[in-house]
Amino acid sequence: MKQTFNILLLILSFVSCKKENDKIVTEKPNKVVLISVNAPKKYIHLIKQDSVGKKLKDSLGPRVYWNNNGFTYLDYMNNVQTWRPKANVSDTVTIETHNDYLELSTNNFFTSIKETFLVKNGDTIIFNYEHNIPKAKITNREVSDLELNYNSYRLKKLFDNKYTSHYLIFGNMFLNENFQDHEQKSIDYFNQAKLDFTKEVKLLDSLKKKNLISQTNYLYRKDALKMLMEKHKKLKSIKKWLEQNKSLKGKETIEQVFGFDLSKTDSLMKFSFFRDYLNDITQYDLNFIEENNGSSGGYYIDSRIRFDSILKDKRFNQTAKNFLLFNAYNGIGQNFRVQDKQEYFKKLQENTTNIEQLDQLKKDFKLDFSKSNELVLTNLKNDTLTYYNLLAKNHGKWLYIDFWASWCKPCRKIMPESKKLKKDLKDENIEFIYLSLNDKKENWKKAIEVDEISSSQNYFIENGNVSKVIEDLGIKTIPHFLIYSPNGELVNGFANRPGQGAKEQLKKLITEK
Repeated sequence: MKQTFNILLLILSFVSCKKENDKIVTEKPNKVVLISVNAPKKYIHLIKQDSVGKKLKDSLGPRVYWNNNGFTYLDYMNNVQTWRPKANVSDTVTIETHNDYLELSTNNFFTSIKETFLVKNGDTIIFNYEHNIPKAKITNREVSDLELNYNSYRLKKLFDNKYTSHYLIFGNMFLNENFQDHEQKSIDYFNQAKLDFTKEVKLLDSLKKKNLISQTNYLYRKDALKMLMEKHKKLKSIKKWLEQNKSLKGKETIEQVFGFDLSKTDSLMKFSFFRDYLNDITQYDLNFIEENNGSSGGYYIDSRIRFDSILKDKRFNQTAKNFLLFNAYNGIGQNFRVQDKQEYFKKLQENTTNIEQLDQLKKDFKLDFSKSNELVLTNLKNDTLTYYNLLAKNHGKWLYIDFWASWCKPCRKIMPESKKLKKDLKDENIEFIYLSLNDKKENWKKAIEVDEISSSQNYFIENGNVSKVIEDLGIKTIPHFLIYSPNGELVNGFANRPGQGAKEQLKKLITEK
């Protein structure tokens, strides 16, 4: 059985009036003002903490960090934007909008559903934080706290501020010591989530009946909840169980399948759960590619096939394709070769009407393919050279080259060992060279000072996203270490880390040569 989401088509006219030629003309403020009062520097949630109300300083256990959490919204040009407030101070941003409503969403580790706030054109919203979770207040009009901060309300009302069944479908793997039971526990929590779904729908019905929540918010919250249930069904273990369950019954499953009317894409695009829905239905049941890089790896679908499939999919209008093609290209940029990045960037240019986002993508990821055969480096004095110039410059010496980044915790963690290694080998004919990959220049410079490696050779990689040299060297994850002999020969493309066998490896090579 398939049902269509029934989200309210939001009112088109709104707010202030003026008199023009004896006619009343409505005007919108066309802006929303956000004020953040005390945003945390880091959003820290304890994985084994089973209550939102516990104090972090009194709690122990594994923690999850969101260093860049903020408020995500769709701007008036249909670009997904995120405002990240400055920490521990009052910070303000004005967002231009031409819709009647603006949705703001942020991550909440405890619930598996985004913390969302549906505000009106013209609103000024102040955010305070409790346990790293924002609480909103609108200053320019009366609005129910229950309606505005519904996510916090449901968490306390239905789940006693504990982990929700929706979160535990996936999150039980962090809490369960017996990992082998993970799939069965996911199924058990899915069945509980279905009961909690029914309970929450009844709660929303009751709130609407008592006029404690508006019709707009009522439909909005129900659709977000339905989308969450659809998300659960895509989890591998749940999907498999549902298919087996249907087969055993020998008849059509009673599971309801919810969907959106895609003819209303332009009106629905502002909602994060609709954008999630578009992403979900364009996975096209593609199999995962498994990548193993020794100590790291990952799973991802073939975003090239996904990109081409979106282009051919007649269900989507240009608004949807603009959003989806950029999303698919991000997958290509992360997981595929420079040749693919170049080919599909050209396709993106030919098939999107969102030139602003295209320019921003090119700027953010430095998608200049004219120097793909080189690896362009800049030193602290802003002098530029290529990777091969660097090798030539250091000809006659052993080179221990460290590919790292300021944001990479494993890279930073072994820097003390790297300094010790350099000290231990100070009498050898060896240079320590640090190359920062996919970093921000200001953060790179700060990290060099903090980690005290400025006495070594430091270079910033300017075109890591589009350099075939990175591919040829086999660098897929960092930290990554290379060893070159004095004659410029790459003698080890996957060298040991400092403190993990690098000293012995280097001494052996130097002795043998």
